[in-house]
Amino acid sequence: MAEITRRRVLAVAGATTMGAVAGCTSSGEEDENGGDDESGGSEGDGTETESSETGDQTGTVLGNITVENMDDSSHTVDVLVEFDGEIEDWTSESLGSSGDTTTLERNWPSEPGPIRIVARVDGDEFTEVTPADWNDPDCFNLYVSVRDSDGVTIAAETDSGPCGPGDGDIDDAEEADD
Repeated sequence: MAEITRRRVLAVAGATTMGAVAGCTSSGEEDENGGDDESGGSEGDGTETESSETGDQTGTVLGNITVENMDDSSHTVDVLVEFDGEIEDWTSESLGSSGDTTTLERNWPSEPGPIRIVARVDGDEFTEVTPADWNDPDCFNLYVSVRDSDGVTIAAETDSGPCGPGDGDIDDAEEADD
């Protein structure tokens, strides 16, 4: 029953957000990549696309997502990761008072692709981010912060964890975690 509610919430949030940012996105990139997700790719067999092998990465790799509570009250934060139009992860984290922090388990693909992340605090309105909000980096980590009960703030960085220089690719970082 919770799955139906989540899908309805995501559908409404997605439709509202897509209408708001429709003029800010480019539709040409998806067509250049072969259209929908039935165009090839792999089901976790470890192979990469031709563009990755030549260094011409298409899309962004999502590294780590860290959730932190900077408020004096405890809160529940929902984080949804959408990859290529499909929900890959929906995590709800209950965080104690100020300073409580957690890094989400990586339940999303480690290859580059079209990513959308939405987050909310205590069941309120969603805040959405995409790589385009940070000029489409090759890889980024997200920090979802609760400052008060009015919502979440989402920041990104590209220099640490799976996205850091010299750390190897994202698959190496995942293997180190196992």
